[in-house]
Amino acid sequence: MPVDREQWQEKMDALPPWRCPFCSKGALAPVAEKMVIEETGPSKTDHEHDAWEPEWIRARFAGFMECNNGNCGDMVAVSGNSPVDVWVEQDWDHHQQHVSHVYAVKSIYPAPIPIKLPKAVPDNIKEAVSMASALMWASNEAAGNQLRQVVELFLTEMGIPVKSAKGNFLTPHSRIEEFQKGDTENGEALLAVKWLGNSSSHPGGLTRDDLLNGFDIIEFVLENKYGVAKAQLKAIIAAINAAKGPAKAAP
Repeated sequence: MPVDREQWQEKMDALPPWRCPFCSKGALAPVAEKMVIEETGPSKTDHEHDAWEPEWIRARFAGFMECNNGNCGDMVAVSGNSPVDVWVEQDWDHHQQHVSHVYAVKSIYPAPIPIKLPKAVPDNIKEAVSMASALMWASNEAAGNQLRQVVELFLTEMGIPVKSAKGNFLTPHSRIEEFQKGDTENGEALLAVKWLGNSSSHPGGLTRDDLLNGFDIIEFVLENKYGVAKAQLKAIIAAINAAKGPAKAAP
């Protein structure tokens, strides 16, 4: 399932109900009494300027979010910048200016993961995906590079060698080409993530949407290789076709 883009924007009107990174069942919600927004000192000084406007406000936020799953209750720490949105409500009789803070997240720990990982995914791949999820708030490019590492770890798990017969290290591209010989569909997907990773080596090389495309592709490959949903559905399809109608449940 594609990543819900609204939950992973670089600026948001409110902190979204991210899936809990611990239990993967509950949703995170801000703990009101543990969420603070403070204007910076230089920003307060700017109020004295004759040309000051609310758009000049610069603030930081920090706080905690808690999982709403009663069997979990884990908490994450979140922080970042809190710039303001300013809009004017105007009619024939009124002209009122409104100011509200928005959230530009820079750090979450432990970080929610944008995609769902099948239970059978090896721990080292899960950890690399988790690291990419944490890095995205600081740098799309850093997270993109980490997704490229996910590709390399996956190839190793699939038995694709890291070195040639002569002992030379193989490039990610050549390893993907070797993998493609037996799995074209997933090989093409891995190649796309590798290209995104290459772009991550350049400043401003990835937008947030580019990065989320990378997460979507990684989920596609991991579900294909480690998931059970497709295999279960194929078994149901086969049973229905064999019965030429509703398949009878086993006694």
